[in-house]
Amino acid sequence: MHQLWRHPNRVYYVLYGARLRRRVSTGAKDRRKAEAFLAQFIAGADAPVIEKPTVGEILTGYERDRRGHIRSTETLKFNIKALTPDFGQLLPSQLLPSVVRQYAASRRVKPGAILREIGVLRAALAWAVEHQWIAAKPIISNPVKTPRPRDRWLTREEARRLIDACHEPHIKAFVVLGLMTAARTGAILEAQWRQVDFERGVIDYGEGQGTKRRSVVPLNDEVRNVLVALRELACTDFLIECHGRRIASVKKGFRAACVRAGITGVTPHVLRHSAATWMAMDDVPLREIARLLGDREETVERVYAKHSPSYLQRAASALQLQRKGNESALQL
Repeated sequence: MHQLWRHPNRVYYVLYGARLRRRVSTGAKDRRKAEAFLAQFIAGADAPVIEKPTVGEILTGYERDRRGHIRSTETLKFNIKALTPDFGQLLPSQLLPSVVRQYAASRRVKPGAILREIGVLRAALAWAVEHQWIAAKPIISNPVKTPRPRDRWLTREEARRLIDACHEPHIKAFVVLGLMTAARTGAILEAQWRQVDFERGVIDYGEGQGTKRRSVVPLNDEVRNVLVALRELACTDFLIECHGRRIASVKKGFRAACVRAGITGVTPHVLRHSAATWMAMDDVPLREIARLLGDREETVERVYAKHSPSYLQRAASALQLQRKGNESALQL
């Protein structure tokens, strides 16, 4: 139920909620403008503007608005569930540094998990500003240090052992695609046969979502042979299937294959990381690696340039006192 109410200051408000106990200002003293605001408010009633919202209400509104627009809905719900007990009843203005640090100290999880949760809190507050729930977003600094990224990648010998240890065809196909197209797990599991062009020798992983961009990747001979064999067994439209059904997750089968291969510290994402590392080690130009990964060149340089044998070699050579062709004068 919604109703216009005129405040003694002559500004119209929209009353809504149980017994019309909640209200939001239309910002208008003119009845016609207020009615126009009311119509827009009702049209967007699934995510109404809330006057002086709590952090919990902002998180709820943000999660509701993001449904259908992100792939990891369950992950978002999980992070919001973690944030709500400590922050839910607070106003955004009460998110002081000491409060955020106390939250981090009380969480018995790794720093990376805390930073992901704080990232969701920041995103929700930015969403609230965009939707005019709050005037400004509080500044929230990271309450813990950013952990150093793990640099685990498979050697080619480990990769062969892993592929040999994949007993199920769909797990083996997933591993091969991960290593030889460098695609993300979601892109591989969502890929359909219509995206594979055997004549041109490419697989188009589509547009992706947000910063998770995807690429059109050429098929090398090994992955082509695997796909041809897989196509003969296909019962669905999806590349990765099992017993005639699409696969939502390969975690269990992938973990079992790693155990059989005697490989530790590896997740499905390590396949993509390994592929990029191999390319860098083979001196593939960083811009080409970036295009194949669907990442920015700056990101690729930061993560993978150290594996390239020619990276900064020209710069290092320019620092020699003796130029090329002359014997160095420096000796110990």
